[in-house]
Amino acid sequence: MPQYAVDGFFFTQRLSGIQRYAIEILAELDSLMEPGELELVVPPDTPVPEYRNIVVVPFGGRSALSQGAGWEQLAYPRYLKQSGRRWLCLCNVIPMRASGHEGIAVLHDVCYKARPDFYTDLRGRMSAAWHCAQYRAITKKARYIVTVSEFSKSEIVRYYGVNPDQITVIYNAWQHMNRVRADAMVFGDPPKWPQLRKGEYYFSMANLLKNKNFPWVLRAAQQKPEAVFAIAGGGSLSREAAALGLDHLNNVVYLGYVTDGEAKALMQNCKAFLFPTLYEGFGIPPLEAIACGAPRVMVSDTPCMREIYGDHADYIDLAVNSGDVDRFTPGHDARAVLQRYSWTQSARKLRDLIREEPA
Repeated sequence: MPQYAVDGFFFTQRLSGIQRYAIEILAELDSLMEPGELELVVPPDTPVPEYRNIVVVPFGGRSALSQGAGWEQLAYPRYLKQSGRRWLCLCNVIPMRASGHEGIAVLHDVCYKARPDFYTDLRGRMSAAWHCAQYRAITKKARYIVTVSEFSKSEIVRYYGVNPDQITVIYNAWQHMNRVRADAMVFGDPPKWPQLRKGEYYFSMANLLKNKNFPWVLRAAQQKPEAVFAIAGGGSLSREAAALGLDHLNNVVYLGYVTDGEAKALMQNCKAFLFPTLYEGFGIPPLEAIACGAPRVMVSDTPCMREIYGDHADYIDLAVNSGDVDRFTPGHDARAVLQRYSWTQSARKLRDLIREEPA
């Protein structure tokens, strides 16, 4: 039976959809695997959850290079060689020089390859070069490739000529939101954001990545000045708004980074959750919003969103809609989509792949 060691560097990173996938899949795998069947390798002193069956192995030096991004390319492959295990990499990155220990890689999307127009400054081009090198390495080296949607699978086949039979689709899910308690202080007395009233604001979670299409939300706020638009996210969103000439909008509330509890309260009580993405491998925030009870979820009309949400979301045609929240194709019975996705079901598919003997 193949023996795998998980690259646990994602536990050192800020939580996003990719890290969420890795954390939740591992949590479910822990109850599905035999004791010691799977190891989790992490840099020293990295906080990790307690597992019953997954063995946690702190490994590597304590230098800045050993504990930084170089850990995945230096310490982790050294452990693979020492232990004889294969790599299991859940977050788009594999050890480039771990020859003889090839294993399973999760490639969430190939956005850097498919949309180079998103990465035009120096930092973006450097990041694109690194990620495209990883995409290429994964498609050449991995025994099995996992991705998170049929759309993403088709993109990997399109750009890298991979045999579709080599790619397994294992979806994201939403049950982690059941563990989150909505933060009562968001609408407490006094409320954290006095501008927000239950059921009277549009909510979105943004960042400066171009695929998230933050400017669309600002244009929506510009076109509907009587409505309030609450935007969560770190980084310099307000500075980006200024660069776009849209920093004068008095109906936009920048919330900064929000906790899971705050996000749940905001999703529960919004007028609609907005997700005008230009490119995704899956797109988990609308699923989280539906799970939290958002009365309406509005997503961009793209092949990926259609696959994930079917006719259960409201669709925005970005080709003709530059920021009109009142112009959309309505969906129905949004909560029915939750039945399609389960972390337990996804973990079982990965467990079966882990236990499969390569041909």
